[in-house]
Amino acid sequence: MAIVKMKKFHLLVLNSYREKLLRELQIFRNIQFEDVCEVENFESEDLLRFKRIAVEEEISKYEDQMNQCTYAIDLISKHTTQLTGLKALIEGLPNYTFEEMEKKVSSMDFEMEYSSIKSLGDELASIESSISKRKELIKELEAVSNLDISFNSLNQLKRFKAFVGGVSNKLLETFKENIEKLEFTYCEEVGVYKDEYLFFVIFDKREEEEVLEVFRTGNFNVIKNDSDKLPKERIDELNAEIEKMSAKKDEICKLLGTKSKEISDFKIYFEYLGNLKVRTQAQYEFMASKSVCVLSGYCPDFDTKRLEEVVANVCEDTYTAEFEDVDKNDPDVPIILKNNRLVRAFESVTSTYALPKYNEVDPTPLYAPIYALFFGMMSADVGYGVVLLILTTLGLKICNFTPNMRKNVKFFQLIAVSTAIWGFLYGSYFGASIPGMWRLFDLSKDFMTILIISIIIGGIHLAYGLLIKAYMQVRDGQYVDMFFDVIAWFLTLGGIICFLLSLAGVISSDIGNIGKYVMITGIILLVIGGARASEGNIVKRLVAGIYNVYGISNYIGDFVSYSRLMALGMSGGYIAFSVNMIAGMVWGKTFIGYVAAILILVLFHAFNLFLSCLGAYVHALRLIYVEFFGKFYEGGGKA
Repeated sequence: MAIVKMKKFHLLVLNSYREKLLRELQIFRNIQFEDVCEVENFESEDLLRFKRIAVEEEISKYEDQMNQCTYAIDLISKHTTQLTGLKALIEGLPNYTFEEMEKKVSSMDFEMEYSSIKSLGDELASIESSISKRKELIKELEAVSNLDISFNSLNQLKRFKAFVGGVSNKLLETFKENIEKLEFTYCEEVGVYKDEYLFFVIFDKREEEEVLEVFRTGNFNVIKNDSDKLPKERIDELNAEIEKMSAKKDEICKLLGTKSKEISDFKIYFEYLGNLKVRTQAQYEFMASKSVCVLSGYCPDFDTKRLEEVVANVCEDTYTAEFEDVDKNDPDVPIILKNNRLVRAFESVTSTYALPKYNEVDPTPLYAPIYALFFGMMSADVGYGVVLLILTTLGLKICNFTPNMRKNVKFFQLIAVSTAIWGFLYGSYFGASIPGMWRLFDLSKDFMTILIISIIIGGIHLAYGLLIKAYMQVRDGQYVDMFFDVIAWFLTLGGIICFLLSLAGVISSDIGNIGKYVMITGIILLVIGGARASEGNIVKRLVAGIYNVYGISNYIGDFVSYSRLMALGMSGGYIAFSVNMIAGMVWGKTFIGYVAAILILVLFHAFNLFLSCLGAYVHALRLIYVEFFGKFYEGGGKA
């Protein structure tokens, strides 16, 4: 249960083997390439023949094909019924190895399948565009449907010209005033379309220049339509065309609906292309001449022999491989966590915060039981724990989860056990207590005892974090740092606790006096430690040392923070108790009362279960991330 030890490898292979080797290394999985230029200076005269491998065109090709897959999936999905809810979880997504994916893709004719879908999509888009245009034209014609002359007839007048067009409300009065001044022009309002008032204007050609000037100043928007039919007839004609196009559209949609099985093919092909793209992008990190290729990267120490076997099988004897230990302080070393089956479920908590650096410890096994303890205390209820345990167990049995989703469900399955155990200790069964059933604490009476226990657990948790820091510093030979960063804090905090307990009469005054002097000693060491870690003159160092003592206030806040272990446990329990009380008020009076009581119990307990789990999850994270990790853990490792 630790961070996997890594090795750095350097390979020199023939270019002719490069593609085949990359395929095998992708199947190998447990490697990560690094930029070989950071290992070797290729600007030296002897290595100038080595150049970056040009892969941009190939990557662009894969991206275009992936976009085609996305287009096909989206188009078919719009016209097929997709699995949702529990059915979708049970069905899940198919899980293929790369070899299985290759075999599946080899049996597909991607170009033919995509062309078929693309032609249907283009035809559908064309029909929808045509329908939209005709509907817009209908709206336009409906505004002038009272006209008893066709637009084409207006264009055939000899002595006169006629137009139908619109004027915005802003310029309406100006347009009317100007048009009325013209002697040989007739203007009539015929309707309203959108934000424009429509007018029929006919005028003698002798006034054409004046009319066009009025059109210009009034921003007269002429309706262009060369139909020889009346507006009403043209509307009927357009509706008939829309009906015919809609029927064709329905045919295409039904045809797309029959291609639901092809969605999985396109999804598999998309994933396959994604793998090819990643493989090609990896070559950015390589350098190659006309005949050979140089690559470098990281591999787990336990897998170096298998890696060399893979390279030997591909390249036969025409390769050179070197392995070396990595620098533990190198921030670029990839991090792989190795834990047992139970602890592995908690790795998502670590990765959500930050993976450890290579020179740190894996905190996952260190906090996993503590996180389960905290979650159980804050969601404590036997009924809720059993329900959560059943749901997660059934989910793991019948649902086809992805590996990450399965790990998350396993996480909640484990902490459900803690919820049930703490619920048993509190004697809470869906917010109710069972007469005669043993319980360790009664939430309604022992809340002060639980609060004190919460603070004590917090103190132990903080001390645990400091001890881990001490271990890391001793491991790295930083004995002086450990003395001032850990021992000094143990002396200070321990002395303060003993001194305060003696004032409260919990322990004797003699022990309290010892605690006082231990506290003073610890504070002096904190000042020295803070000054020692600072730079500058004596005044700056002294200020830094005094500021280091101010960290006591942070510890006080940390101690108080653990009171949430009691507070959330009580809040969830009292909400559950209130639900039971409300259900009991309507139970047994009428049939409707029985039904209402059952609905209240089911719905509100389900809601309280969700709130309790959400609150416990978030606040347990807070105690781990802030109070615990803050004592020893930095993170910042790369996957």
